[in-house]
Amino acid sequence: MGAEETTDAFFELLNADDRVGALKLMDERIEMRVHVADSVQLLKGHERVGGWFLRADKGLRMIPGEVKDTGHQVECDILVVRPGSKSSKIDATIKVEAGKITAINFSPRDR
Repeated sequence: MGAEETTDAFFELLNADDRVGALKLMDERIEMRVHVADSVQLLKGHERVGGWFLRADKGLRMIPGEVKDTGHQVECDILVVRPGSKSSKIDATIKVEAGKITAINFSPRDR
């Protein structure tokens, strides 16, 4: 499975509230960077990154918009919807190797 197919499957499972299924698409050594304001949080390993998604608000939806597939990674803008909160847009880069997500980078949308 290529980067775009893996990423599509990840978001489909996540948005269907099958978070455990979505996490199966992550490599054990995954790293995720989350940019918030002027700081960056780096999570390493399946347990920490997976936990971030498992603890997210019930009803969380991450809807990818424009997708750029560069072969081994996907760059996309994502609409994030949480019940009871204002929706937001973020930029994401997702790296895939051998059908598993190995790195995720979420940053605020500048545009």
